[in-house]
Amino acid sequence: MNLSTAPRHFQAPEQKLPHYTASPADAALLQQLRQALATGDDGGIAAAVASASFPATFQRLILILYAPGHKRILVTRKDAAFAEVLRRLLDHPRRRALVQAPYRIQMDFVLQPPLPVDFYAVGMHHQGERHFEIGLDGLLLRGPDGKSHVFAPGDAYVRSLMSMSQLRDYLSQIHGEDYLRQARFWRFRSDSYISSTNTWLRLYRGHPLNGPLTKAKIEHALELAVAHIQRTQQADGRFLYYYDAAHDSRWDHEHPKRHPDKNPFYNILRHGGGGLTCLFYEKLVHRGDTFANIRRAIEFLLGQTRLQSYDGREGAYIYHEKKAKLGGSGIALYLIAEYELVSGDGQYRHWADKIAWHLLNQITAGGEFIYYNIYLDQPIDETQNAQYFSFYYPGEAVCGLAKYLHLASADIQAEFFARLHKALEFLIVERPKTRADQYTAVPSDSWLMMGIMELWDFPAMRRPLYADFVFADAQQMIDHLYKVTDAPYPDYAGAFYYQPGDYPYADGARCEGLLGAYELAVKMGDAAKAAAIWPALRLAAWAVLHLVNTEDSIYFAPNPDLALGGIRFKYTRQWFRIDTIQHVASFFAKLLPYWREP
Repeated sequence: MNLSTAPRHFQAPEQKLPHYTASPADAALLQQLRQALATGDDGGIAAAVASASFPATFQRLILILYAPGHKRILVTRKDAAFAEVLRRLLDHPRRRALVQAPYRIQMDFVLQPPLPVDFYAVGMHHQGERHFEIGLDGLLLRGPDGKSHVFAPGDAYVRSLMSMSQLRDYLSQIHGEDYLRQARFWRFRSDSYISSTNTWLRLYRGHPLNGPLTKAKIEHALELAVAHIQRTQQADGRFLYYYDAAHDSRWDHEHPKRHPDKNPFYNILRHGGGGLTCLFYEKLVHRGDTFANIRRAIEFLLGQTRLQSYDGREGAYIYHEKKAKLGGSGIALYLIAEYELVSGDGQYRHWADKIAWHLLNQITAGGEFIYYNIYLDQPIDETQNAQYFSFYYPGEAVCGLAKYLHLASADIQAEFFARLHKALEFLIVERPKTRADQYTAVPSDSWLMMGIMELWDFPAMRRPLYADFVFADAQQMIDHLYKVTDAPYPDYAGAFYYQPGDYPYADGARCEGLLGAYELAVKMGDAAKAAAIWPALRLAAWAVLHLVNTEDSIYFAPNPDLALGGIRFKYTRQWFRIDTIQHVASFFAKLLPYWREP
């Protein structure tokens, strides 16, 4: 591994973003605003505004009032004093209802004149004047009826929009396609602030600024995520699978016909990942707080288990949604074995033995795994295997087997090692040839990277071929990581891209793979490789913090209790699943033991 990028390219991404530190006068303005909202009397606001550090002159001011369970209130005026715009908010007929609940105030100062734009000719993928950056660019539109409407830059974050087509669809639903086609549009940017407990926070792309990366911020994000998992786990062990915090909805946009109560979709691999998140957390904190959650998750898995004999010995696999996925059994084994290793509770050992035996017998003579034992209730054998290819399932199976081998006797280990060598040789040498079309510019098989790292605990499983694969994928990930110096926008730094200019892919799963490479370097005693990977890990950790639903980042949420602790899929998308939480939270839990300040 030869990381040629200078360390400074990974350092201090927050320095590229707007800087804001609230002054005592800013806090005083917040108190004055709260008093005005409570009483309807705006006396003294002009003096408070004049003393504060916010822009004294602006083209337009936008004030937005949020309260859980209420439609927000937005007021705006062009070329008007702060007090004039506030008066419109105070006179709004719903203002009293909103200020009865915990509420937040957003202020957007538009400093430059909006510029005319062809709404149907701009987009994220265009360059130059036709580029429209979702979350940073806002829209002013004037319809054929002469009425003006504002879509603030941060509304992409609030409304869960990350593409131009989604923005057009959203505005069309509100105003109608004919209305938009006849409207005139202007684009603008703003300096945006949101109220917090006793101060203001600066927003960028609708999200509060992360500031410098610290251990405390990572720990807080992890605690929020685990608390969310515990708070929302069902009695039968299932996790809250999908949630859209913008609409307070559990309707899964990938399965829009599946009713979340009557016919919910539930991915069994992601269920296992929810349990693993709790386990990685327990390995870090050693409190035992989530063992009950983990056992419920395991019991749910075992309720989906079927038995099958191989060479006269009983094996077991996970069957769910009419399928028996290699990855489902692999993650289940990973969870069960890790649980025993962490807790000392061996009550599920016999199930681990059975699932491991099943997984071992899914490795063919040529080293390829059988990806599905059952698909839509039809048994799948080796002759059909190519039709049901999965890129990720083998790595998940390797992770499960690697962890299980810590519980196995030397004789069993030897039997498993021989088959695992065949499987790894196929995955590293043959698969890139036979499945070249499945590979992307940014490596995505983090499970295999982690599986090889886990297997490195056993001297019999250490081969240069395996380590070289892990470090080569890590290098390719780092090569496709936005650096502080080349990110198109400051908050892109630390996120992955396929082509330069892509919208940021802040990706917890890939972060886990990159961390697996770091852990492998540590196990090998290769300080140079570890030192080369570490700056990229820090920058990636800073990026995924943008996905974490903290107390301050869910200012818009209709249902803060469900939104808090969720970890979103994208910067301006408000939906999350148990696996989007899993990958980032697990990354943080496994990163923290290695943490060192800069």
